[in-house]
Amino acid sequence: MPAESIEQRLRELERQLDALPEAEEPPPTTLQVLGRSHKEKDWQRFLVHFLTPNDAHGLDHVVLEHVLRALAAREDTGYSYSRFDLDSVQVAQEVVTDEGRPDVVVWSEDWFICFELKIDSSEGNDQTERYVQVESFDSINLDKSEVAGHHYVYLAPKDAPRPDADEFVSVSWEWIVSELQAFLAESYGEYPSRTTAQLNEFIDTVRSELTMTEYQENQQEKMELYVRHYDEIHEVQDAFDEGWTEFEQEWGTRLANALDAGETETVPAVPDEYVAFTFDRGDDALERWIFKQATSDWAWIFKDGWWKRADTGENIYGRDRPDVRIGFLHRLEKHRTNAVRDHELKFFFRMTPPSSDSFKNAFEQRFYDRRQAIADLTPKPSEITGNKTNLLETSYDIDVRSHDTFFDAYIAALQEAFVDHAVDNEELIRTIDDIYEKSFNKIDK
Repeated sequence: MPAESIEQRLRELERQLDALPEAEEPPPTTLQVLGRSHKEKDWQRFLVHFLTPNDAHGLDHVVLEHVLRALAAREDTGYSYSRFDLDSVQVAQEVVTDEGRPDVVVWSEDWFICFELKIDSSEGNDQTERYVQVESFDSINLDKSEVAGHHYVYLAPKDAPRPDADEFVSVSWEWIVSELQAFLAESYGEYPSRTTAQLNEFIDTVRSELTMTEYQENQQEKMELYVRHYDEIHEVQDAFDEGWTEFEQEWGTRLANALDAGETETVPAVPDEYVAFTFDRGDDALERWIFKQATSDWAWIFKDGWWKRADTGENIYGRDRPDVRIGFLHRLEKHRTNAVRDHELKFFFRMTPPSSDSFKNAFEQRFYDRRQAIADLTPKPSEITGNKTNLLETSYDIDVRSHDTFFDAYIAALQEAFVDHAVDNEELIRTIDDIYEKSFNKIDK
């Protein structure tokens, strides 16, 4: 696809994303945290708890009365509510019969309401027809012939299929929670705060599981945009990944070319894939630095002589245990998101975990003993971390607006970091040299 066409499609994607309303994900409810937000039995337990007058919620009969009044007000239930029934109303769940176990039964001396609850599952084995045919609810000693009012409610999401038995009236979970919400609004502040909080959480759980919040609608639209623009997104993603891989191999060369003073040189001991960069400190004092490129993550910048064998003092350019190594670094893979998304370069001064504890302990102690002096020498903003390995951390802006490409901007930020800490900061380097040499002399050989 031509680059111009890709850009046009991505601009359209950006416009559509900008048009979406801002929406944050709401905090999860307790059932969602526990991974039980879509379990029928948990919804059933919550609902029965609030409907049962004798449970320890402090609501007495009020939620049950509100729900019964609301059911009676519907035109499809055929149920008539009387407040005189309240003293004798009982609630039970998982009621045993010869034809199975109805989820919930609410009954009084003159009537019963048999509830079957569903969320995702469909009716199985003619459940509702069998429940209509049973003669008694055995486990609660309720003989259907002894009560006049027989009522059946199929409680399911509003778009669920109708129950098989005509006697069952479809009532939606959305309707139930709207009635519970109405109850809370009418009785604000009258009941225990823990109970009302739990009821609110139950309402939120049902609504978030059955209806999309603004956040969920927003996410759904973004997913659809992703599918719609899949080719363009992946074409530019693949191109960037390829560019990033090339950058891993050549960032040291590009950094050396960007520096105003100094030049690269060939040093037989330094691996060919690395860059040896030398500049003049004055009075013909040449200082060599190694840019350890061609790795996917640990991108080291260290002064020649900061990596040594602990036993011989020989300069090294890779892991060669027992070794003692310090240096500056930026981490390509670990901090790729910081660089690409946040336009932030993270730059560290690090002491690698060496095999010699005597060097490690001596270097760490001397470094932090001179904390204030080092803080005065480091560019701002810098943080002396107190950490045992990453001793110093600094962040630089990757100013993509001021450069032709992202990688040009990255190198500019890296150049600024290296100049601040090394090229223009001879005193900081001398301080680190002094700490290194004194610590090296403490190694148990």
